[in-house]
Amino acid sequence: MRKQILNVVVTLSVIATLSIAVFAALNNKLEANIPFDFMVNGKTLPAGHYTVEPGSAQNALTIRSWETKQAAAAITQRLEVGAGSKPQLIFRRYGNQYFLAQVIGDASGSELPKSKAEREAAKAGRDNLAMNAEPEIVKVSAQIGQ
Repeated sequence: MRKQILNVVVTLSVIATLSIAVFAALNNKLEANIPFDFMVNGKTLPAGHYTVEPGSAQNALTIRSWETKQAAAAITQRLEVGAGSKPQLIFRRYGNQYFLAQVIGDASGSELPKSKAEREAAKAGRDNLAMNAEPEIVKVSAQIGQ
């Protein structure tokens, strides 16, 4: 009898913990209208309305288009942001190519590593311009999703 009660208590504890984790993840979802095509982890996504949310693995993000249902995933590094920061997506622009660089929520942030395509665009930009040419930083406002 005690073993059955213990099993029920453990099972309910696990369910409660998972429910809290799922609820917390849903609160971290961001929505943004991105007015240009951009790349994430080597994949080109078209301009449009996007949802950015934590992936199934730790330090992962999923970026999904509302219109085309296309998606891309990326492994990220945690980014320290100030309390009360404005939700936004930050892109690095080389010529006419945009690369998602950071995702900032109201209390946390994520930084995406440079993909091979971005490193090549940066190199091409340096070859065509001055050696110290830096990418343009483009910020797109986001909203906390439901």
